[in-house]
Amino acid sequence: MDFESVKAWLARQTGREIRIRWLLACLGILLTPFALIVGIFLLFAFARMISKDWNDPNIDVKCIWVALGIMVLLFVVNRFMPREKENYYDHDEPDGSLIGDYTHRKKVQARFLLWILFTGPRLVDWVIFSFRRIYRLKKQDTHSCAALLWLLLLKGRRTPYPDIIRELDWLDLEGTLPQVAWIPGVLCFQTQPPAVTLTDDLRTAIRQGSPPP
Repeated sequence: MDFESVKAWLARQTGREIRIRWLLACLGILLTPFALIVGIFLLFAFARMISKDWNDPNIDVKCIWVALGIMVLLFVVNRFMPREKENYYDHDEPDGSLIGDYTHRKKVQARFLLWILFTGPRLVDWVIFSFRRIYRLKKQDTHSCAALLWLLLLKGRRTPYPDIIRELDWLDLEGTLPQVAWIPGVLCFQTQPPAVTLTDDLRTAIRQGSPPP
């Protein structure tokens, strides 16, 4: 497969990814106000419920400020929260007792409530991430990225960094690798010697001119 065909394929996929990211960003912008309103309303209702001074004429204003303060705190917590996927599947035998059922039900309710409260901050992160991805894709060096994909396609195997530098002595490998990392099927190995390769599915997609797997 010639270089120009690989470059044309990459340009099409980059444009497609940019359009998808724009769609996701716009969707996030539309949904964020609703998610924030729902979250703040729930926090306000909770603050109002636990408030003891029902006769205070300013109690609603105070509860609103409390809800807004907690929402700001949720943004901070969400910003520094680890992104590892949590496994909620319980491998142990379920506790069929009344206490066990009650505890399980309360845990599910608490997780659902937290999911609602964190939806707003996570949507904001989603929008920011999408705009950052769009910026990076628009700054992408398509020629260098296509050259790397073309070489890996020809090699058909795991290719060490020194071999890539020798074949493409003009290529800034350190700057190009992060730019192609968004493509599913580009595999980078940090074990000695560091190398990079393409999955068979990605090779097939490039040859057929179809989207990456």
